[in-house]
Amino acid sequence: MIVDGACDHYADFVQAAQAGEVRLHFCVDGTSAIRLSRRFRADAWLVAAELPDMSGFDLLEMLVPNVLQASVDPQLGGSPVSLDHAGESMRSGVFIVSDTYRIEDEQRALASGVAGYLVRPITLDVIKNSRARSVATEPAAHSEG
Repeated sequence: MIVDGACDHYADFVQAAQAGEVRLHFCVDGTSAIRLSRRFRADAWLVAAELPDMSGFDLLEMLVPNVLQASVDPQLGGSPVSLDHAGESMRSGVFIVSDTYRIEDEQRALASGVAGYLVRPITLDVIKNSRARSVATEPAAHSEG
């Protein structure tokens, strides 16, 4: 899921979607992202720091509870198929995306509990690798018995 008013920054993602490698959805503003987050689970959310209708940081406060709730709400559950099965972890990765690096923005993003702070240009491989690491580092489930 990409939430950004400038969709032309994501040619790598569009090509991968056209090739059937990933499923890709765009929202051009925060309002539509909030609506979609209530009924759709994505393996990764890329949220621009600046959106046409709000700050990406303001959106995080509204988006993250819906995204994290997807791991326990069957209405929001979905098949974790994209990103080469990196979404086998039921936790969605939310990333803040910026045009320029600002340490204050990175600190604010990481303090909010998102998966990362990224500066353009961003490739699909960066997201795949970060999601694969998060799946590999989560504690393995074990059963009693």
